[in-house]
Amino acid sequence: MGIAALAVAVLALLFTVGSFWWLYTRRGSLEVARPGTYAYAASTLRLRVPLAFYNTGARALIVSDLRVAVVDDSACPPLLWLAVVSKLLPDGRNARDYSTPFAVQGRATREVVAEFEGFWCPLLGTKHRMRLEAKLHPDDSWLDIVDFDWWAPPPGASMGQYITYRNAPPEEQ
Repeated sequence: MGIAALAVAVLALLFTVGSFWWLYTRRGSLEVARPGTYAYAASTLRLRVPLAFYNTGARALIVSDLRVAVVDDSACPPLLWLAVVSKLLPDGRNARDYSTPFAVQGRATREVVAEFEGFWCPLLGTKHRMRLEAKLHPDDSWLDIVDFDWWAPPPGASMGQYITYRNAPPEEQ
């Protein structure tokens, strides 16, 4: 009887400690959905992408930096995170802030419209493989967050100003 009681007590203690760790202290990872729309201006390459971050863990994660790499063009330098804007399409009431670190609370989401800038000129109507990368505090290394297909604006699109597009082949836009 004494050994059974001891075993039950030890199992209860392990369950309690494990549950506490899982619910309150576990570090998760970030998940991001593939962007379905974007805004693009080619006068100086600017790409605005609405992103929804989900933290799978219990502790908050701090995103200190973002960038977008063009996977299928290794000669292209990554597009750097320039700003956070309140809406995808700019207008007179669109709030704009510099690329500022942000937190994603545990088991929660955070929506961000991120603007990236770079030196790259994709052909209109072409598909490219892109990778969103992030630095999470306190690490200083880039983590791959999500790979997605990005469709450049359709042929004949106006490139001098921000235009919003569906992230889909030209025949579906």
